[in-house]
Amino acid sequence: MGCIISSIACCFCNAAAGLCCACMPSCKNSTSTRIMNGVIVLIITVLSALCLAPGIGDLLKRIPALCSETQKSYCENISGYSAVYRICFAGAIYYFFMSLLMIRVSSSRDCRAHIHNGFWFFKIALIIGTMIGAFFITDQQFITTWMFFGIVLGFLYILVQLVLLVDFAHTWNEVWVNAYEETESRIYACALLFTTFFFYGLSIAAVVLFYIYFGNADACVLGKTLTSFNLILCVIATVVSILPAIQEKTPRSGLLQSSIITAYVMFLTWSALINVPVAACNPTHHFNETTSGTTQSSSLKFTWNTGISLVVLVLSVIYACIRNSSHTAVGKLTMGGEDISRAETGSAPETSQHGQTVWDNEKDGVAYSYSMFNFMMMLAIMYVMMSLTQWYKPSAETMLLGPSYASVWVKAASSWCCIALYVWTLVAPVVFPDRDFS
Repeated sequence: MGCIISSIACCFCNAAAGLCCACMPSCKNSTSTRIMNGVIVLIITVLSALCLAPGIGDLLKRIPALCSETQKSYCENISGYSAVYRICFAGAIYYFFMSLLMIRVSSSRDCRAHIHNGFWFFKIALIIGTMIGAFFITDQQFITTWMFFGIVLGFLYILVQLVLLVDFAHTWNEVWVNAYEETESRIYACALLFTTFFFYGLSIAAVVLFYIYFGNADACVLGKTLTSFNLILCVIATVVSILPAIQEKTPRSGLLQSSIITAYVMFLTWSALINVPVAACNPTHHFNETTSGTTQSSSLKFTWNTGISLVVLVLSVIYACIRNSSHTAVGKLTMGGEDISRAETGSAPETSQHGQTVWDNEKDGVAYSYSMFNFMMMLAIMYVMMSLTQWYKPSAETMLLGPSYASVWVKAASSWCCIALYVWTLVAPVVFPDRDFS
């Protein structure tokens, strides 16, 4: 009993992060805090997804404490896309204010750093309290207004995700190339070739399907144009990646990164095309046009697009949480300070007799910007909200969700930004040879 009480008491301070990592090797305070925040975002994602489960609304309405005759207006908010908006609203508001509170925190000696790295019980209680309060918002304009915030902030997270994806692609290629050069094992060479051909094959198949299903009719100019334009951009990026001048400055660049970026661009293209609000040019329109019922508590279909988006989100959040901020792309993304390398590579104290230790490695300087990290978590939650509601627009007349051109152009613009970002990582060392891009 004493162990249980002491474990619960730990949740009131920064030892909660240690509990989260108790079954893992010793880790730094900067890493454990990011993992805890990542877990919070994942829990919010799961709760939001559960709200869209078929029949969940009818099940909750059977609970008298939640839905009585005098509380019918609140019953409409406890499930369906309305609940997704409210749950994500609570998480986003929390991380927004945490981002403001953590501006210019330079080391763990700052009293605000203790709030960021500890007090998990109170912070989780605050999020839950905000969620409960959000369910009492009955103004219908809340959904429409928050949806537009979601489009803008969700798009910003797509850009963050692109930075992480490009960084991941370069790291993946570098690890396998180094392993091949050190061991001269054909396994790594075959793995590089297979992975490259797999992603390119997937992309080519996607392009063919786009032309067949989203550009078959003569009136589907947008589908044909977007597919053709993105295909041309991907071909250009592939050619640029193997140019002699590029290979001379960045010898680790190659077709593996290009294939990964191409596949992701095709995924974004698909995400854009399934939001075209014209039935003749969108074969998914007949079952994605609205929710399955007549109220905002109705459930949305959990599509392949939603599933893939959430998988990519989870992987990007995990990557951002465990990746050292001393790494170039991640460090720039979180605006790490001058003491990043020392904080991230500092030696651990001796492991305690219990086998696991979380130590403070940020006394002389933070390993990442607390403010930017919280802001990035807020963007991730907004992306969850938009992905689960499939970037649909609520109709003011029916309060149903349907495809919109705004969603199409957000996804299309993000695909172009992805190509531009990747090409820039290739040509920047050539254009600015005096700068260090290592």
